[in-house]
Amino acid sequence: MYPNIRPQERGGVAWSEPPLPSIFAQQEVSMAGLKQSGLPLEETTYLAIGGGIGSFTWVDHLLIHGVDPSQIVALGFEAKPYARCRRLCCNSQIPDHERLRSDSGGTPDNIWGWPGYAVREIWHDLQRGHVWHAARLLWQIFSEPVLSEPFTPKAGHVFASVDREARRIGWDNIRRFGHVRAIRKTDDGRYIVAYSPTRAIKCKPKLIVASYVHLAVGYPGARFLPDLISYRRRTGDCHRFVNAYEPHDHLYHHLRQFGGTVLLRGRGITASRVIQRLNEERSYNANITILHLVRTPKSRGPQYEYARRRPKNHFDHQTYNFPKSCFGGDFRFVMEDADDRQRAELVDLWGGATTAKRGPWEDIIETGLNEGWYQIRFGHIDRVEPTNGKLTTVLQGHSAWREETKIQTDFIIDATGLDPVPERNPLLQDLLHTYRISKNHKGHIKVTNDFEIIELQNGAGRIYASGVMTLGGPFAPVDSFVGLQYTAQRSVESLVRSGAPGVRRLGPVRSMRQWVRWARGVRP
Repeated sequence: MYPNIRPQERGGVAWSEPPLPSIFAQQEVSMAGLKQSGLPLEETTYLAIGGGIGSFTWVDHLLIHGVDPSQIVALGFEAKPYARCRRLCCNSQIPDHERLRSDSGGTPDNIWGWPGYAVREIWHDLQRGHVWHAARLLWQIFSEPVLSEPFTPKAGHVFASVDREARRIGWDNIRRFGHVRAIRKTDDGRYIVAYSPTRAIKCKPKLIVASYVHLAVGYPGARFLPDLISYRRRTGDCHRFVNAYEPHDHLYHHLRQFGGTVLLRGRGITASRVIQRLNEERSYNANITILHLVRTPKSRGPQYEYARRRPKNHFDHQTYNFPKSCFGGDFRFVMEDADDRQRAELVDLWGGATTAKRGPWEDIIETGLNEGWYQIRFGHIDRVEPTNGKLTTVLQGHSAWREETKIQTDFIIDATGLDPVPERNPLLQDLLHTYRISKNHKGHIKVTNDFEIIELQNGAGRIYASGVMTLGGPFAPVDSFVGLQYTAQRSVESLVRSGAPGVRRLGPVRSMRQWVRWARGVRP
């Protein structure tokens, strides 16, 4: 289903795994029978599944709230919690020196959000004697968004800050490699988890029992649309028709040397970054043409009360993936108080395929339109055929007549996004099937306002979720740094109220002490 993409990007694994123990055919496992079976068994109190930034923020909250590190285990594919995020950023043309679409206060390394990345960058500039750039940043954060564009952090700064916090909390001692294959309730109010501890083909699964589990498995993979899958199955060509989230630097190297025409599909933030990269290549070779395919014209943006997004050149502009008020303002409370149907409508209204309103990007589009090397087409791809070393694409128009148009290009880049469907992830699919977990109106896993999956409640045991798998729930921007922080905070506060072992309330005095320890780089 996901050709030419890394196993970890499609939610699966590349190695053949032995069958799970027969106990996993049951909804509830007997601990007494399990211990008598002789299977190797490990026990912990808190288990984070995913190993990415979502797991990292949850573990960080637990430690700052007083949990002993020996009571926590995190299972995942990567040594660095941001490794997958960084790989997807690089593939979609956001290298470390470029800026993310994130708020200054979205700090996965710092649960307080202060100092944010803007203050840190100003301080860093002053230390290096870059006074003018520091002054410009200071003006930007005080004048945004009316007089200047909102500040967003550089990707490399975010990853470096996570590295610092990982060293502080001893992440390497908590994290271990593990591909989680199944989760089942136990008869003593806990959960048993089967996972593959190595990439060895004949490796037997290990078992670990935990009282509290956190799921943050991210996107199952990139969104491969049927026309891309069909083309690759017929031709075996994975180089000319590519997804923006898989490695495709060869395309830009070829264009720099020989020039050519690129058909770009999608109009979100990734499409903007690809256009920027293609424009950069035009400085080396002006014989590069961009044909930008969007399904329908966009002349009017959505409106909510007095707020309206105003499209330009058929791009829907918004600073972040959701309005700023969704992160901590009135819209957050509106979303939390809404029912499932209303939440789905609000997500569609506030979110959708948008891109940031950045001056350089708008200048590129205007210049390209005026000079003719950037053109906008409307419709969708019907089929793609190889023709004499190029691609012949048949487009279906967006009008009622559905007219066909054939265009010839050198490459096609699909920038329509990642695949959020939970059933694409084998672990989530198994949980949905085994426990008949409810889904919300957006088709994602239904959670409470504390991000608990209610069907998986097991006595005192709890399973929480975060990230895109909860989209359409009580918090709109769950697929953001702030969203991962917020869901971690809500779930840990729920643990405090339920009297979970080792978790203490983070009052003003303790919070200040912990912040000072964070600032000094001392362990929680």
